[in-house]
Amino acid sequence: MKTALTLADFGPLAAKLQETLLAANEKITTLDQALGDGDLGVTCRLGLQAIRDLPDPPADGLGDSLLKAGMAFNQAGASTFGALVATGAMRAAKFAKDRGLDAWDLAAIADGLDAAAQGIMQRGKAQAGDKTLLDALLPAVAALQAAVAAGQTLGEGLVAAAQAAAEGAAATAPWQSKFGRAGWLQERTIGTPDGGATVVALVLQAVAEYVAN
Repeated sequence: MKTALTLADFGPLAAKLQETLLAANEKITTLDQALGDGDLGVTCRLGLQAIRDLPDPPADGLGDSLLKAGMAFNQAGASTFGALVATGAMRAAKFAKDRGLDAWDLAAIADGLDAAAQGIMQRGKAQAGDKTLLDALLPAVAALQAAVAAGQTLGEGLVAAAQAAAEGAAATAPWQSKFGRAGWLQERTIGTPDGGATVVALVLQAVAEYVAN
């Protein structure tokens, strides 16, 4: 089992993410139609294809490659979700560049994802409990940090993060949305899980499966 992710994983992992989100496209679109304008599935499809179209493996370091991936996702699937993905990628990329990382081990993933979450909170002004992608992302970060503290393997930590994200996304169902187009619908958003949080959970599940296999 892998102990870290490197540039050699860029292409195969992007393919895994694309496969996972394409398989869940109908589910993602249905959720977003209930809470917004229904374009989240298209955003993910176009964004992941743009990432797949980047050089494989990238010639740049981890930080620059992650930054380019985030920018490509947002340019191809321009939307609020795309902008938040780009922001998260920028923050994680800065973390990688500042530390001169040549691999993402469990500790680096935990800290990099935390940096991404902090950037997303600053840009979007949302917090935990506001029914956004943060309600899956923040529990995943906490699970990764706990896994690091417990001395768990990369695979174990990612499984825990994926589970925490899935539970966090499901927990958003009874809440009322506060941000974006979903916020306009007010009480009508109660009963439907947040689409962005669901995508985060699917992504983490895919990463955990990639590392395990």
